[in-house]
Amino acid sequence: MAKLTITHLSGHKNILASIGSVENVIKGVVPDELKNRRFFASKVKYGFELGSPQDIYTMGECVILNDLIYANRTDDTRTDRDPLMWGHEFVTSGILLIPRDTRPNYAVEYVSLEGGPALRDIYAKIYAKIKKPFAIAGCAELSDLRATAITAPPINRENIFSHKERYYAEREKNEKDQSIAFVGVAAHLGEPGHREIAGKLHRVLYRNPFNKQPDTLTDHTHAVILDRPIITIPGIKPHNVKDMVHLMDDSVVRYVRMEVYVIEDIVEYVEEI
Repeated sequence: MAKLTITHLSGHKNILASIGSVENVIKGVVPDELKNRRFFASKVKYGFELGSPQDIYTMGECVILNDLIYANRTDDTRTDRDPLMWGHEFVTSGILLIPRDTRPNYAVEYVSLEGGPALRDIYAKIYAKIKKPFAIAGCAELSDLRATAITAPPINRENIFSHKERYYAEREKNEKDQSIAFVGVAAHLGEPGHREIAGKLHRVLYRNPFNKQPDTLTDHTHAVILDRPIITIPGIKPHNVKDMVHLMDDSVVRYVRMEVYVIEDIVEYVEEI
């Protein structure tokens, strides 16, 4: 019988970092200080939200793993070429980063021969155990994938959800039997014990109108779709990545192995020299 295992690894106090905010992304704002500023993907362990290895005019859904940023191209040439981009440097108006000095607090694994729980159900079981906001990074096999991706750069001070015809011009992805690597965050924003960090969690968490989330746990996950099953993130190379998506949490999991980082705080990112 399939079983979810949550194994404690360490009591390390993990402090995550952010650049900008998801509010910038939703409202189409790029602060002046970020318009031309570049960061190195190799300086962090993981990251996700909005970015580009090129410029602000191509920024799209992204993840950082294995010293590279993977992102969806969103400029006017998106439909004329492969929209997937990757590189060592990036620009962003909003991104959450898991620094290199973090250590996973838990390891989570689930496997079934058939489709199992929704991703949100796994997040809920993790939260029920640790009762704190957490970040996750791992690999999974999905029996059902549901995902979206923005199709225009959110830089023109337009709300992306109010202008769906521009920013979500392509159909939602609904696909069977997909291999992914993912990075995300989950928290119960209304929990009294999280008040000190709640404002900082809003840099990355929001109520996505496409995600059909219940009113309890709020989560936000991005994923690269892989060309074959890969068990752990270090095994992923650029030629394995087919697509980059915002993963909806009702996607159904057949197998997952992930690291969980309990979030003690989120600070403004300062890149080490």
